[in-house]
Amino acid sequence: ANYDPAMRVVAYAELLIFVRVVLGALTFQNSLLAPIVYAHFLRLRFYMSKFTQRAVGHVTSLIDGYARKQGTPPVVLQVWEKVQMLVSRWAGTILTQQPANPQPAAARR
Repeated sequence: ANYDPAMRVVAYAELLIFVRVVLGALTFQNSLLAPIVYAHFLRLRFYMSKFTQRAVGHVTSLIDGYARKQGTPPVVLQVWEKVQMLVSRWAGTILTQQPANPQPAAARR
């Protein structure tokens, strides 16, 4: 009975941890590689978890609403659209698996 609410909390917690890791990298509190590794983890979670997909969608809509709100400087919207473009390009790449035992080209003929 508590699985769905707990997973929703976990999904939002993962996003908050990502913000903390990015801020930590910008202030040199943790490795500059940490956000890259954690972003890859979040990418995998996004592909595997409907809870993470919903959390990302909700946070995206909140930020989008703020960026498009009247009175917000236009540069905020430009930066937000650029971030969305870069993230969607990176996250949109297809994850593939390599065959366990690839055969040489001559053996396939």
